[in-house]
Amino acid sequence: MELNQERIEAAIVAEVADKIIGEEELFSRVRTAVDARIAQLFKDQADAQIRSAIDAAIQSGFDREYTRVNSWGEREGKPTTIRKELEKVIGNYWNEKVGKDGKPSSYASDRDITRAEWIMAKMVAADFNAEMQQHVVNVGGALKDQLRASLHGTVNELLSGIFRVNSHGDQEIKKSDGRTGYVGNLPTGGAA
Repeated sequence: MELNQERIEAAIVAEVADKIIGEEELFSRVRTAVDARIAQLFKDQADAQIRSAIDAAIQSGFDREYTRVNSWGEREGKPTTIRKELEKVIGNYWNEKVGKDGKPSSYASDRDITRAEWIMAKMVAADFNAEMQQHVVNVGGALKDQLRASLHGTVNELLSGIFRVNSHGDQEIKKSDGRTGYVGNLPTGGAA
């Protein structure tokens, strides 16, 4: 006896189909699941194919040759591509002459520079400005410290000259500094 696999599979499928069709609730669930699966497969495949077609169209659009036409529809100039025109526009943008405000000049001037030079000058000026501000702050701090020390020393000398009292602070100054009238910090304490 020979088994026919196709006939066995067909019989199983027929029996399962009869059972599914016979039970309305099971049929409805299977139908919903199959429809959802088909819809998802279609969406995934369609989205991928649409994306691929758009990418190919854009790529070929950038490299497809065309010739400019005038207002009468007559061809003017040599054939070109969008890619070449974009390269030209970008190159012209950086090489365009601009005034001191960075805007294209309405009239040519000897002081005009390219946009690339203008942007570099702005960047260098901003960096220089920041460095100079920091340098001024550093110099101001050092000047403030020196002025404070100088004023402190002068006030100590004046007080020592006016008041001939040998205070506790004066004794500390002599011990720490070896001379009267100047210390790094203000003396504390009363008269001795």
